[in-house]
Amino acid sequence: MTPQDSSQTSRFSWQLFWTVFGAAVLSALAAIPMAFDLLREKLASLERPAVPLPLLIAIGVIQNLALLGLMVGVGLKLSSKVGLGPKLTAAGLAGSLRKDAVWSSVKVGLITGLVIGAILLPAILFLATRFPDLPFVAATRITLWKRVLICFYGGIYEEVFARLFLLSLFAWLLNRSWRNPGALSSGAFWTANFVAAVIFGLGHLPSVSLMMPITPLVVLAALLLNGIAAVGFGWLYRRYNLESAMVAHFTADFVLYVVGPYFLMR
Repeated sequence: MTPQDSSQTSRFSWQLFWTVFGAAVLSALAAIPMAFDLLREKLASLERPAVPLPLLIAIGVIQNLALLGLMVGVGLKLSSKVGLGPKLTAAGLAGSLRKDAVWSSVKVGLITGLVIGAILLPAILFLATRFPDLPFVAATRITLWKRVLICFYGGIYEEVFARLFLLSLFAWLLNRSWRNPGALSSGAFWTANFVAAVIFGLGHLPSVSLMMPITPLVVLAALLLNGIAAVGFGWLYRRYNLESAMVAHFTADFVLYVVGPYFLMR
């Protein structure tokens, strides 16, 4: 663990918390235009709730903001204990950010995202011939700018949940179970990375179920395809920082949701 990482464990940075929390909120808002288009028919068919809709929306917003705040807070606290976390953002807030660190993190994130996107795109194009209701297929009918915005949701919000919160939590728990607290062991990290990848893959099924039936093949595809991406993002999270994983996730989603639909439009 570097001196910078050690200093992060000494106290909780509320400035870092609000920076990450704010970015996650904005990325969640960026997902709304495309999500609304995807679920327009489903929403129109729902019965009018007994509770006033504005009240339901307010309750949902408060609940989700509270959960997000918990995820960010726990993620920042535990990630700092095992040498993980949003290191570039922390360094920027502390005034110690180096340009070479930014460039190396962004560069490897872009390359990894492009590779993951290139691996997943042919598989998803094949699945699209079997499952015409896939969100990927529906994306061909959605305006370009909305497809670009959804990439920020994956790149920021999903990374905060899957890497900053989930992976950090499991890594910290396993590291404490297997050895004395301290530097994160490879065994603890890779086990945590695979567990977080499985949860990340399964986490996509509820939204998919709104558009199509969930079959064993759909579950397998969700676990395999999302799992491949998640393991790669997790490696970046440990090797570099959370920001590098965010860049890779955004880039992979850009390949899939912005570039990919053009292959179906031909």
